[in-house]
Amino acid sequence: MGGMRETYASLSSFVDLLLWRDGGQRHARRNAWQAMVADSARARDRAEAAASLPVSSGHGASGEGRHVTG
Repeated sequence: MGGMRETYASLSSFVDLLLWRDGGQRHARRNAWQAMVADSARARDRAEAAASLPVSSGHGASGEGRHVTG
């Protein structure tokens, strides 16, 4: 009878491992999806903010490293 209990214990732990692994993957995919949605929203917000700013004269952060010599 001991062999039968070991088989059930082994099978039970195998099923637990499969369920845990699948649950972990599902959780990771859900986290990745939520991060992608948040990144997309931030990018959209940045684009809207940039569009609402006046056109830059070439000075400031966007013009760094560009020096016109004449």
